[in-house]
Amino acid sequence: MIGPHSPQSVTKRPQTSISVILNAGAGGTDPQAFRREVEQELSVPGVAYDIVEVQPGTDFLEIGRQTVLRAKQAGGIVAAAGGDGTINTVAGLCCEHGVTLGVIPAGTFNYFARDLGIPSDPAAAARILLTGKTERISVGYVNGRIFLNNASFGLYSKVIRNREDHKAKFGRFRLVAVYSAVVSLLRGVRPFMVRMRVGNEMLLRRTTMVFVSNNALQIAKLDAKIAETTPEDSMAVFVLRPTSRLDMVRLLLRGAFRQLANDPYLETFCTDAFDTETNKPYVDVVVDGEIVRCQAPLSFRVAPRALGVIVPAETDTNDNPEATARQSSIDAEGVVKAGKDAA
Repeated sequence: MIGPHSPQSVTKRPQTSISVILNAGAGGTDPQAFRREVEQELSVPGVAYDIVEVQPGTDFLEIGRQTVLRAKQAGGIVAAAGGDGTINTVAGLCCEHGVTLGVIPAGTFNYFARDLGIPSDPAAAARILLTGKTERISVGYVNGRIFLNNASFGLYSKVIRNREDHKAKFGRFRLVAVYSAVVSLLRGVRPFMVRMRVGNEMLLRRTTMVFVSNNALQIAKLDAKIAETTPEDSMAVFVLRPTSRLDMVRLLLRGAFRQLANDPYLETFCTDAFDTETNKPYVDVVVDGEIVRCQAPLSFRVAPRALGVIVPAETDTNDNPEATARQSSIDAEGVVKAGKDAA
């Protein structure tokens, strides 16, 4: 789960150079207005910064890699300005090259930023790059691909595809995502068999979705009790059994009130690593809201304290991540998260 695990994982960061990777197409953001706000905050004596604006259709991964490598040579940090998908890509590069990550949220849901106490206002988030502290947080991996919030296969991949179709028609708004997710959940998906090796135990399950989260805020939105019992450096795994439409509605409503523990249609367990096998050679996995085609079998694991990230100096996410999660408002998307966490 996100959060440091000892006082040694929190360090005061000396001011260094800052590179901001701005996804110009994130969440309907006006990139020019967004950039002006960030520049105003970072334009202070003694701070060198640059903003790399990535346009839609360009090679985001390669641009991000070159920016991270330059920051590593300069001893600086790299801030990802965008949604959870953007932050995921930059975080993976920062982990790979040992560079500290900064976050300026500009997406639809921003779960990673919210879980770390980073505000959605771009100016306030940019200010944290100058005044914050560095924490070491744990991250998840599926087949070597990093995830900061969740990774899922089955029903959720259908939800994401339908969501992108609806957003293309009606715009990238949270209400559109919620509507699309509810419709997808109620239509359902064909059940499939999955074999899961957890430690020395082999589980055979008939399911419509396997959902894995290492984000305390998302887990608490599913069920506060599950969040409280998920250990540090662990993932919460949710296995959804086949349900009728009526049972899916009931499951959504229970999730809206964070009462999914012991639900007969939802099996949950916590682990730091497990493997899954299906009858397909490739599996479409939703990783922090982006669909990634992975070769089977799938291997999930936690990398403890693998990523350095700048967080607000006055906030320690290790104090009580569940309390932080409970203090966050439960928006309409939380209803959808009940069934599988919509985006």
